[in-house]
Amino acid sequence: MPWEIARKAIDYILDNEDRFREESVVWDFIGGEPFLEIDLIDRICDYIKCEMYRRDHHWFKSYRFSFTTNGINYDSPKVQKFIEKNLTHLSVGVTIDGTRRKHDINRVYKGTGTGSYDDVVRNIPLWLSQFPHEGTKVTISSEDIPYIKESVLHLYSLGIHQ
Repeated sequence: MPWEIARKAIDYILDNEDRFREESVVWDFIGGEPFLEIDLIDRICDYIKCEMYRRDHHWFKSYRFSFTTNGINYDSPKVQKFIEKNLTHLSVGVTIDGTRRKHDINRVYKGTGTGSYDDVVRNIPLWLSQFPHEGTKVTISSEDIPYIKESVLHLYSLGIHQ
């Protein structure tokens, strides 16, 4: 999404406070891989915070930014700087489908066809140190149903209890 479209969407929501009377808001970034566009995401989140403050919007003291990520570039310096800057208003879930065998059935790199499990699992300790009570989202397909039990036990052994 280009910056101008994001800004217009934010302005529309904040301009129409009477239509969005909820006491709090979650700005949810999901689909694709949001952390691939961390510079844009950072700009969007800064704009949201500044505009809520400038407008004295009732959400300024009650908002969260929520992300679902594949976790591959979670440890990159730019992503970590963003997390540090927004930690008190942030939720991050990492998608890992279970054991290497189960995860790599569906989560492969384009071009090489190799699975992403190793690149995701290396970031799980960092993620859990920052978000110890967050959970994962697991994709289940007909091909990997036989591996569900061992995968749940595996995730639990990694420290993922949600």
